[in-house]
Amino acid sequence: MANIPRSGLHNPIKNPERYLLYGRVCQKVASGLHNPEIFEFFVKSIQRVAPKSYVQAAGELNILKIFFENFSGDQVRFLCRGFSVPGDHYG
Repeated sequence: MANIPRSGLHNPIKNPERYLLYGRVCQKVASGLHNPEIFEFFVKSIQRVAPKSYVQAAGELNILKIFFENFSGDQVRFLCRGFSVPGDHYG
């Protein structure tokens, strides 16, 4: 535990290549939600923990799918945007 920095191991500010990794993860999530089996699994999971109809749960997943499709590009870099946009490589 003493070797782990206080900012964490997965901090994209100190490890800029993480932006590319997080973008790929978001892209895989979005493509996975296009699979009907996976989509149905998550609809049923939402219905188990929240009193929602099928249409409401599926609507939430459709919005989430659109969000991940949009977020998988350059949007991950904008998570910690200040007055500048961070890059995805050293230098």
